[in-house]
Amino acid sequence: MVTLNLPSAEPEPYATGLPMIVHPVQPHPQRFGVTRFMALGGDRVAAHLARRLDDDYHYFHAVRAGAGTPINAVVVGPGGTWAMTRAELRGRVRKRNGHWYRWNGSTESWVPWDALPVNDARLAGHRLELYLERASLPATVEACLLVHGGGEVTWDRDQRPGIHVQFEMEQLARRIGRDDVLTAAQVDRIVALLDPRQPLPRLATSPGG
Repeated sequence: MVTLNLPSAEPEPYATGLPMIVHPVQPHPQRFGVTRFMALGGDRVAAHLARRLDDDYHYFHAVRAGAGTPINAVVVGPGGTWAMTRAELRGRVRKRNGHWYRWNGSTESWVPWDALPVNDARLAGHRLELYLERASLPATVEACLLVHGGGEVTWDRDQRPGIHVQFEMEQLARRIGRDDVLTAAQVDRIVALLDPRQPLPRLATSPGG
């Protein structure tokens, strides 16, 4: 059985240099700071990630990737494209034998669980992949379920849910920044697709071009 709500390991240094860029609540992207936090309506996911991720990373709130409900948040940077779905979860849920169950304290037994938050997170990642693929951009997306509310998510070792499940923002930031999978030019083009209102410098056309 695997559980993810474990204590964080040895803390790593905070981001050096300029922090993560946040899109697109205000007319132009701004670098993250206290005033920006207030403009986001107190988005604590953005606040935590900005402490770890530098300005090579971009954060988007409520992203529309084709039809359907907006994706709660998307992060794009050298560590890849991440589609994040938030869910409040209380109690214990577990995947085994290909099915999800939740613990019923009244009967002290496992009962079937519809796993809607897991399915929603997987679907959000898939929709974003299709959106990027149609634009001929790198289409690999890491789907992530951000769990709050004190719940516990576990699964048997051969029953991985096919998405990332995170409880701790520090762990999430470390995972996002662990591997370099996108070049700076690829990041710029994905960012320009998700927030086309202001071209980034490396994509701007020169007056004679």
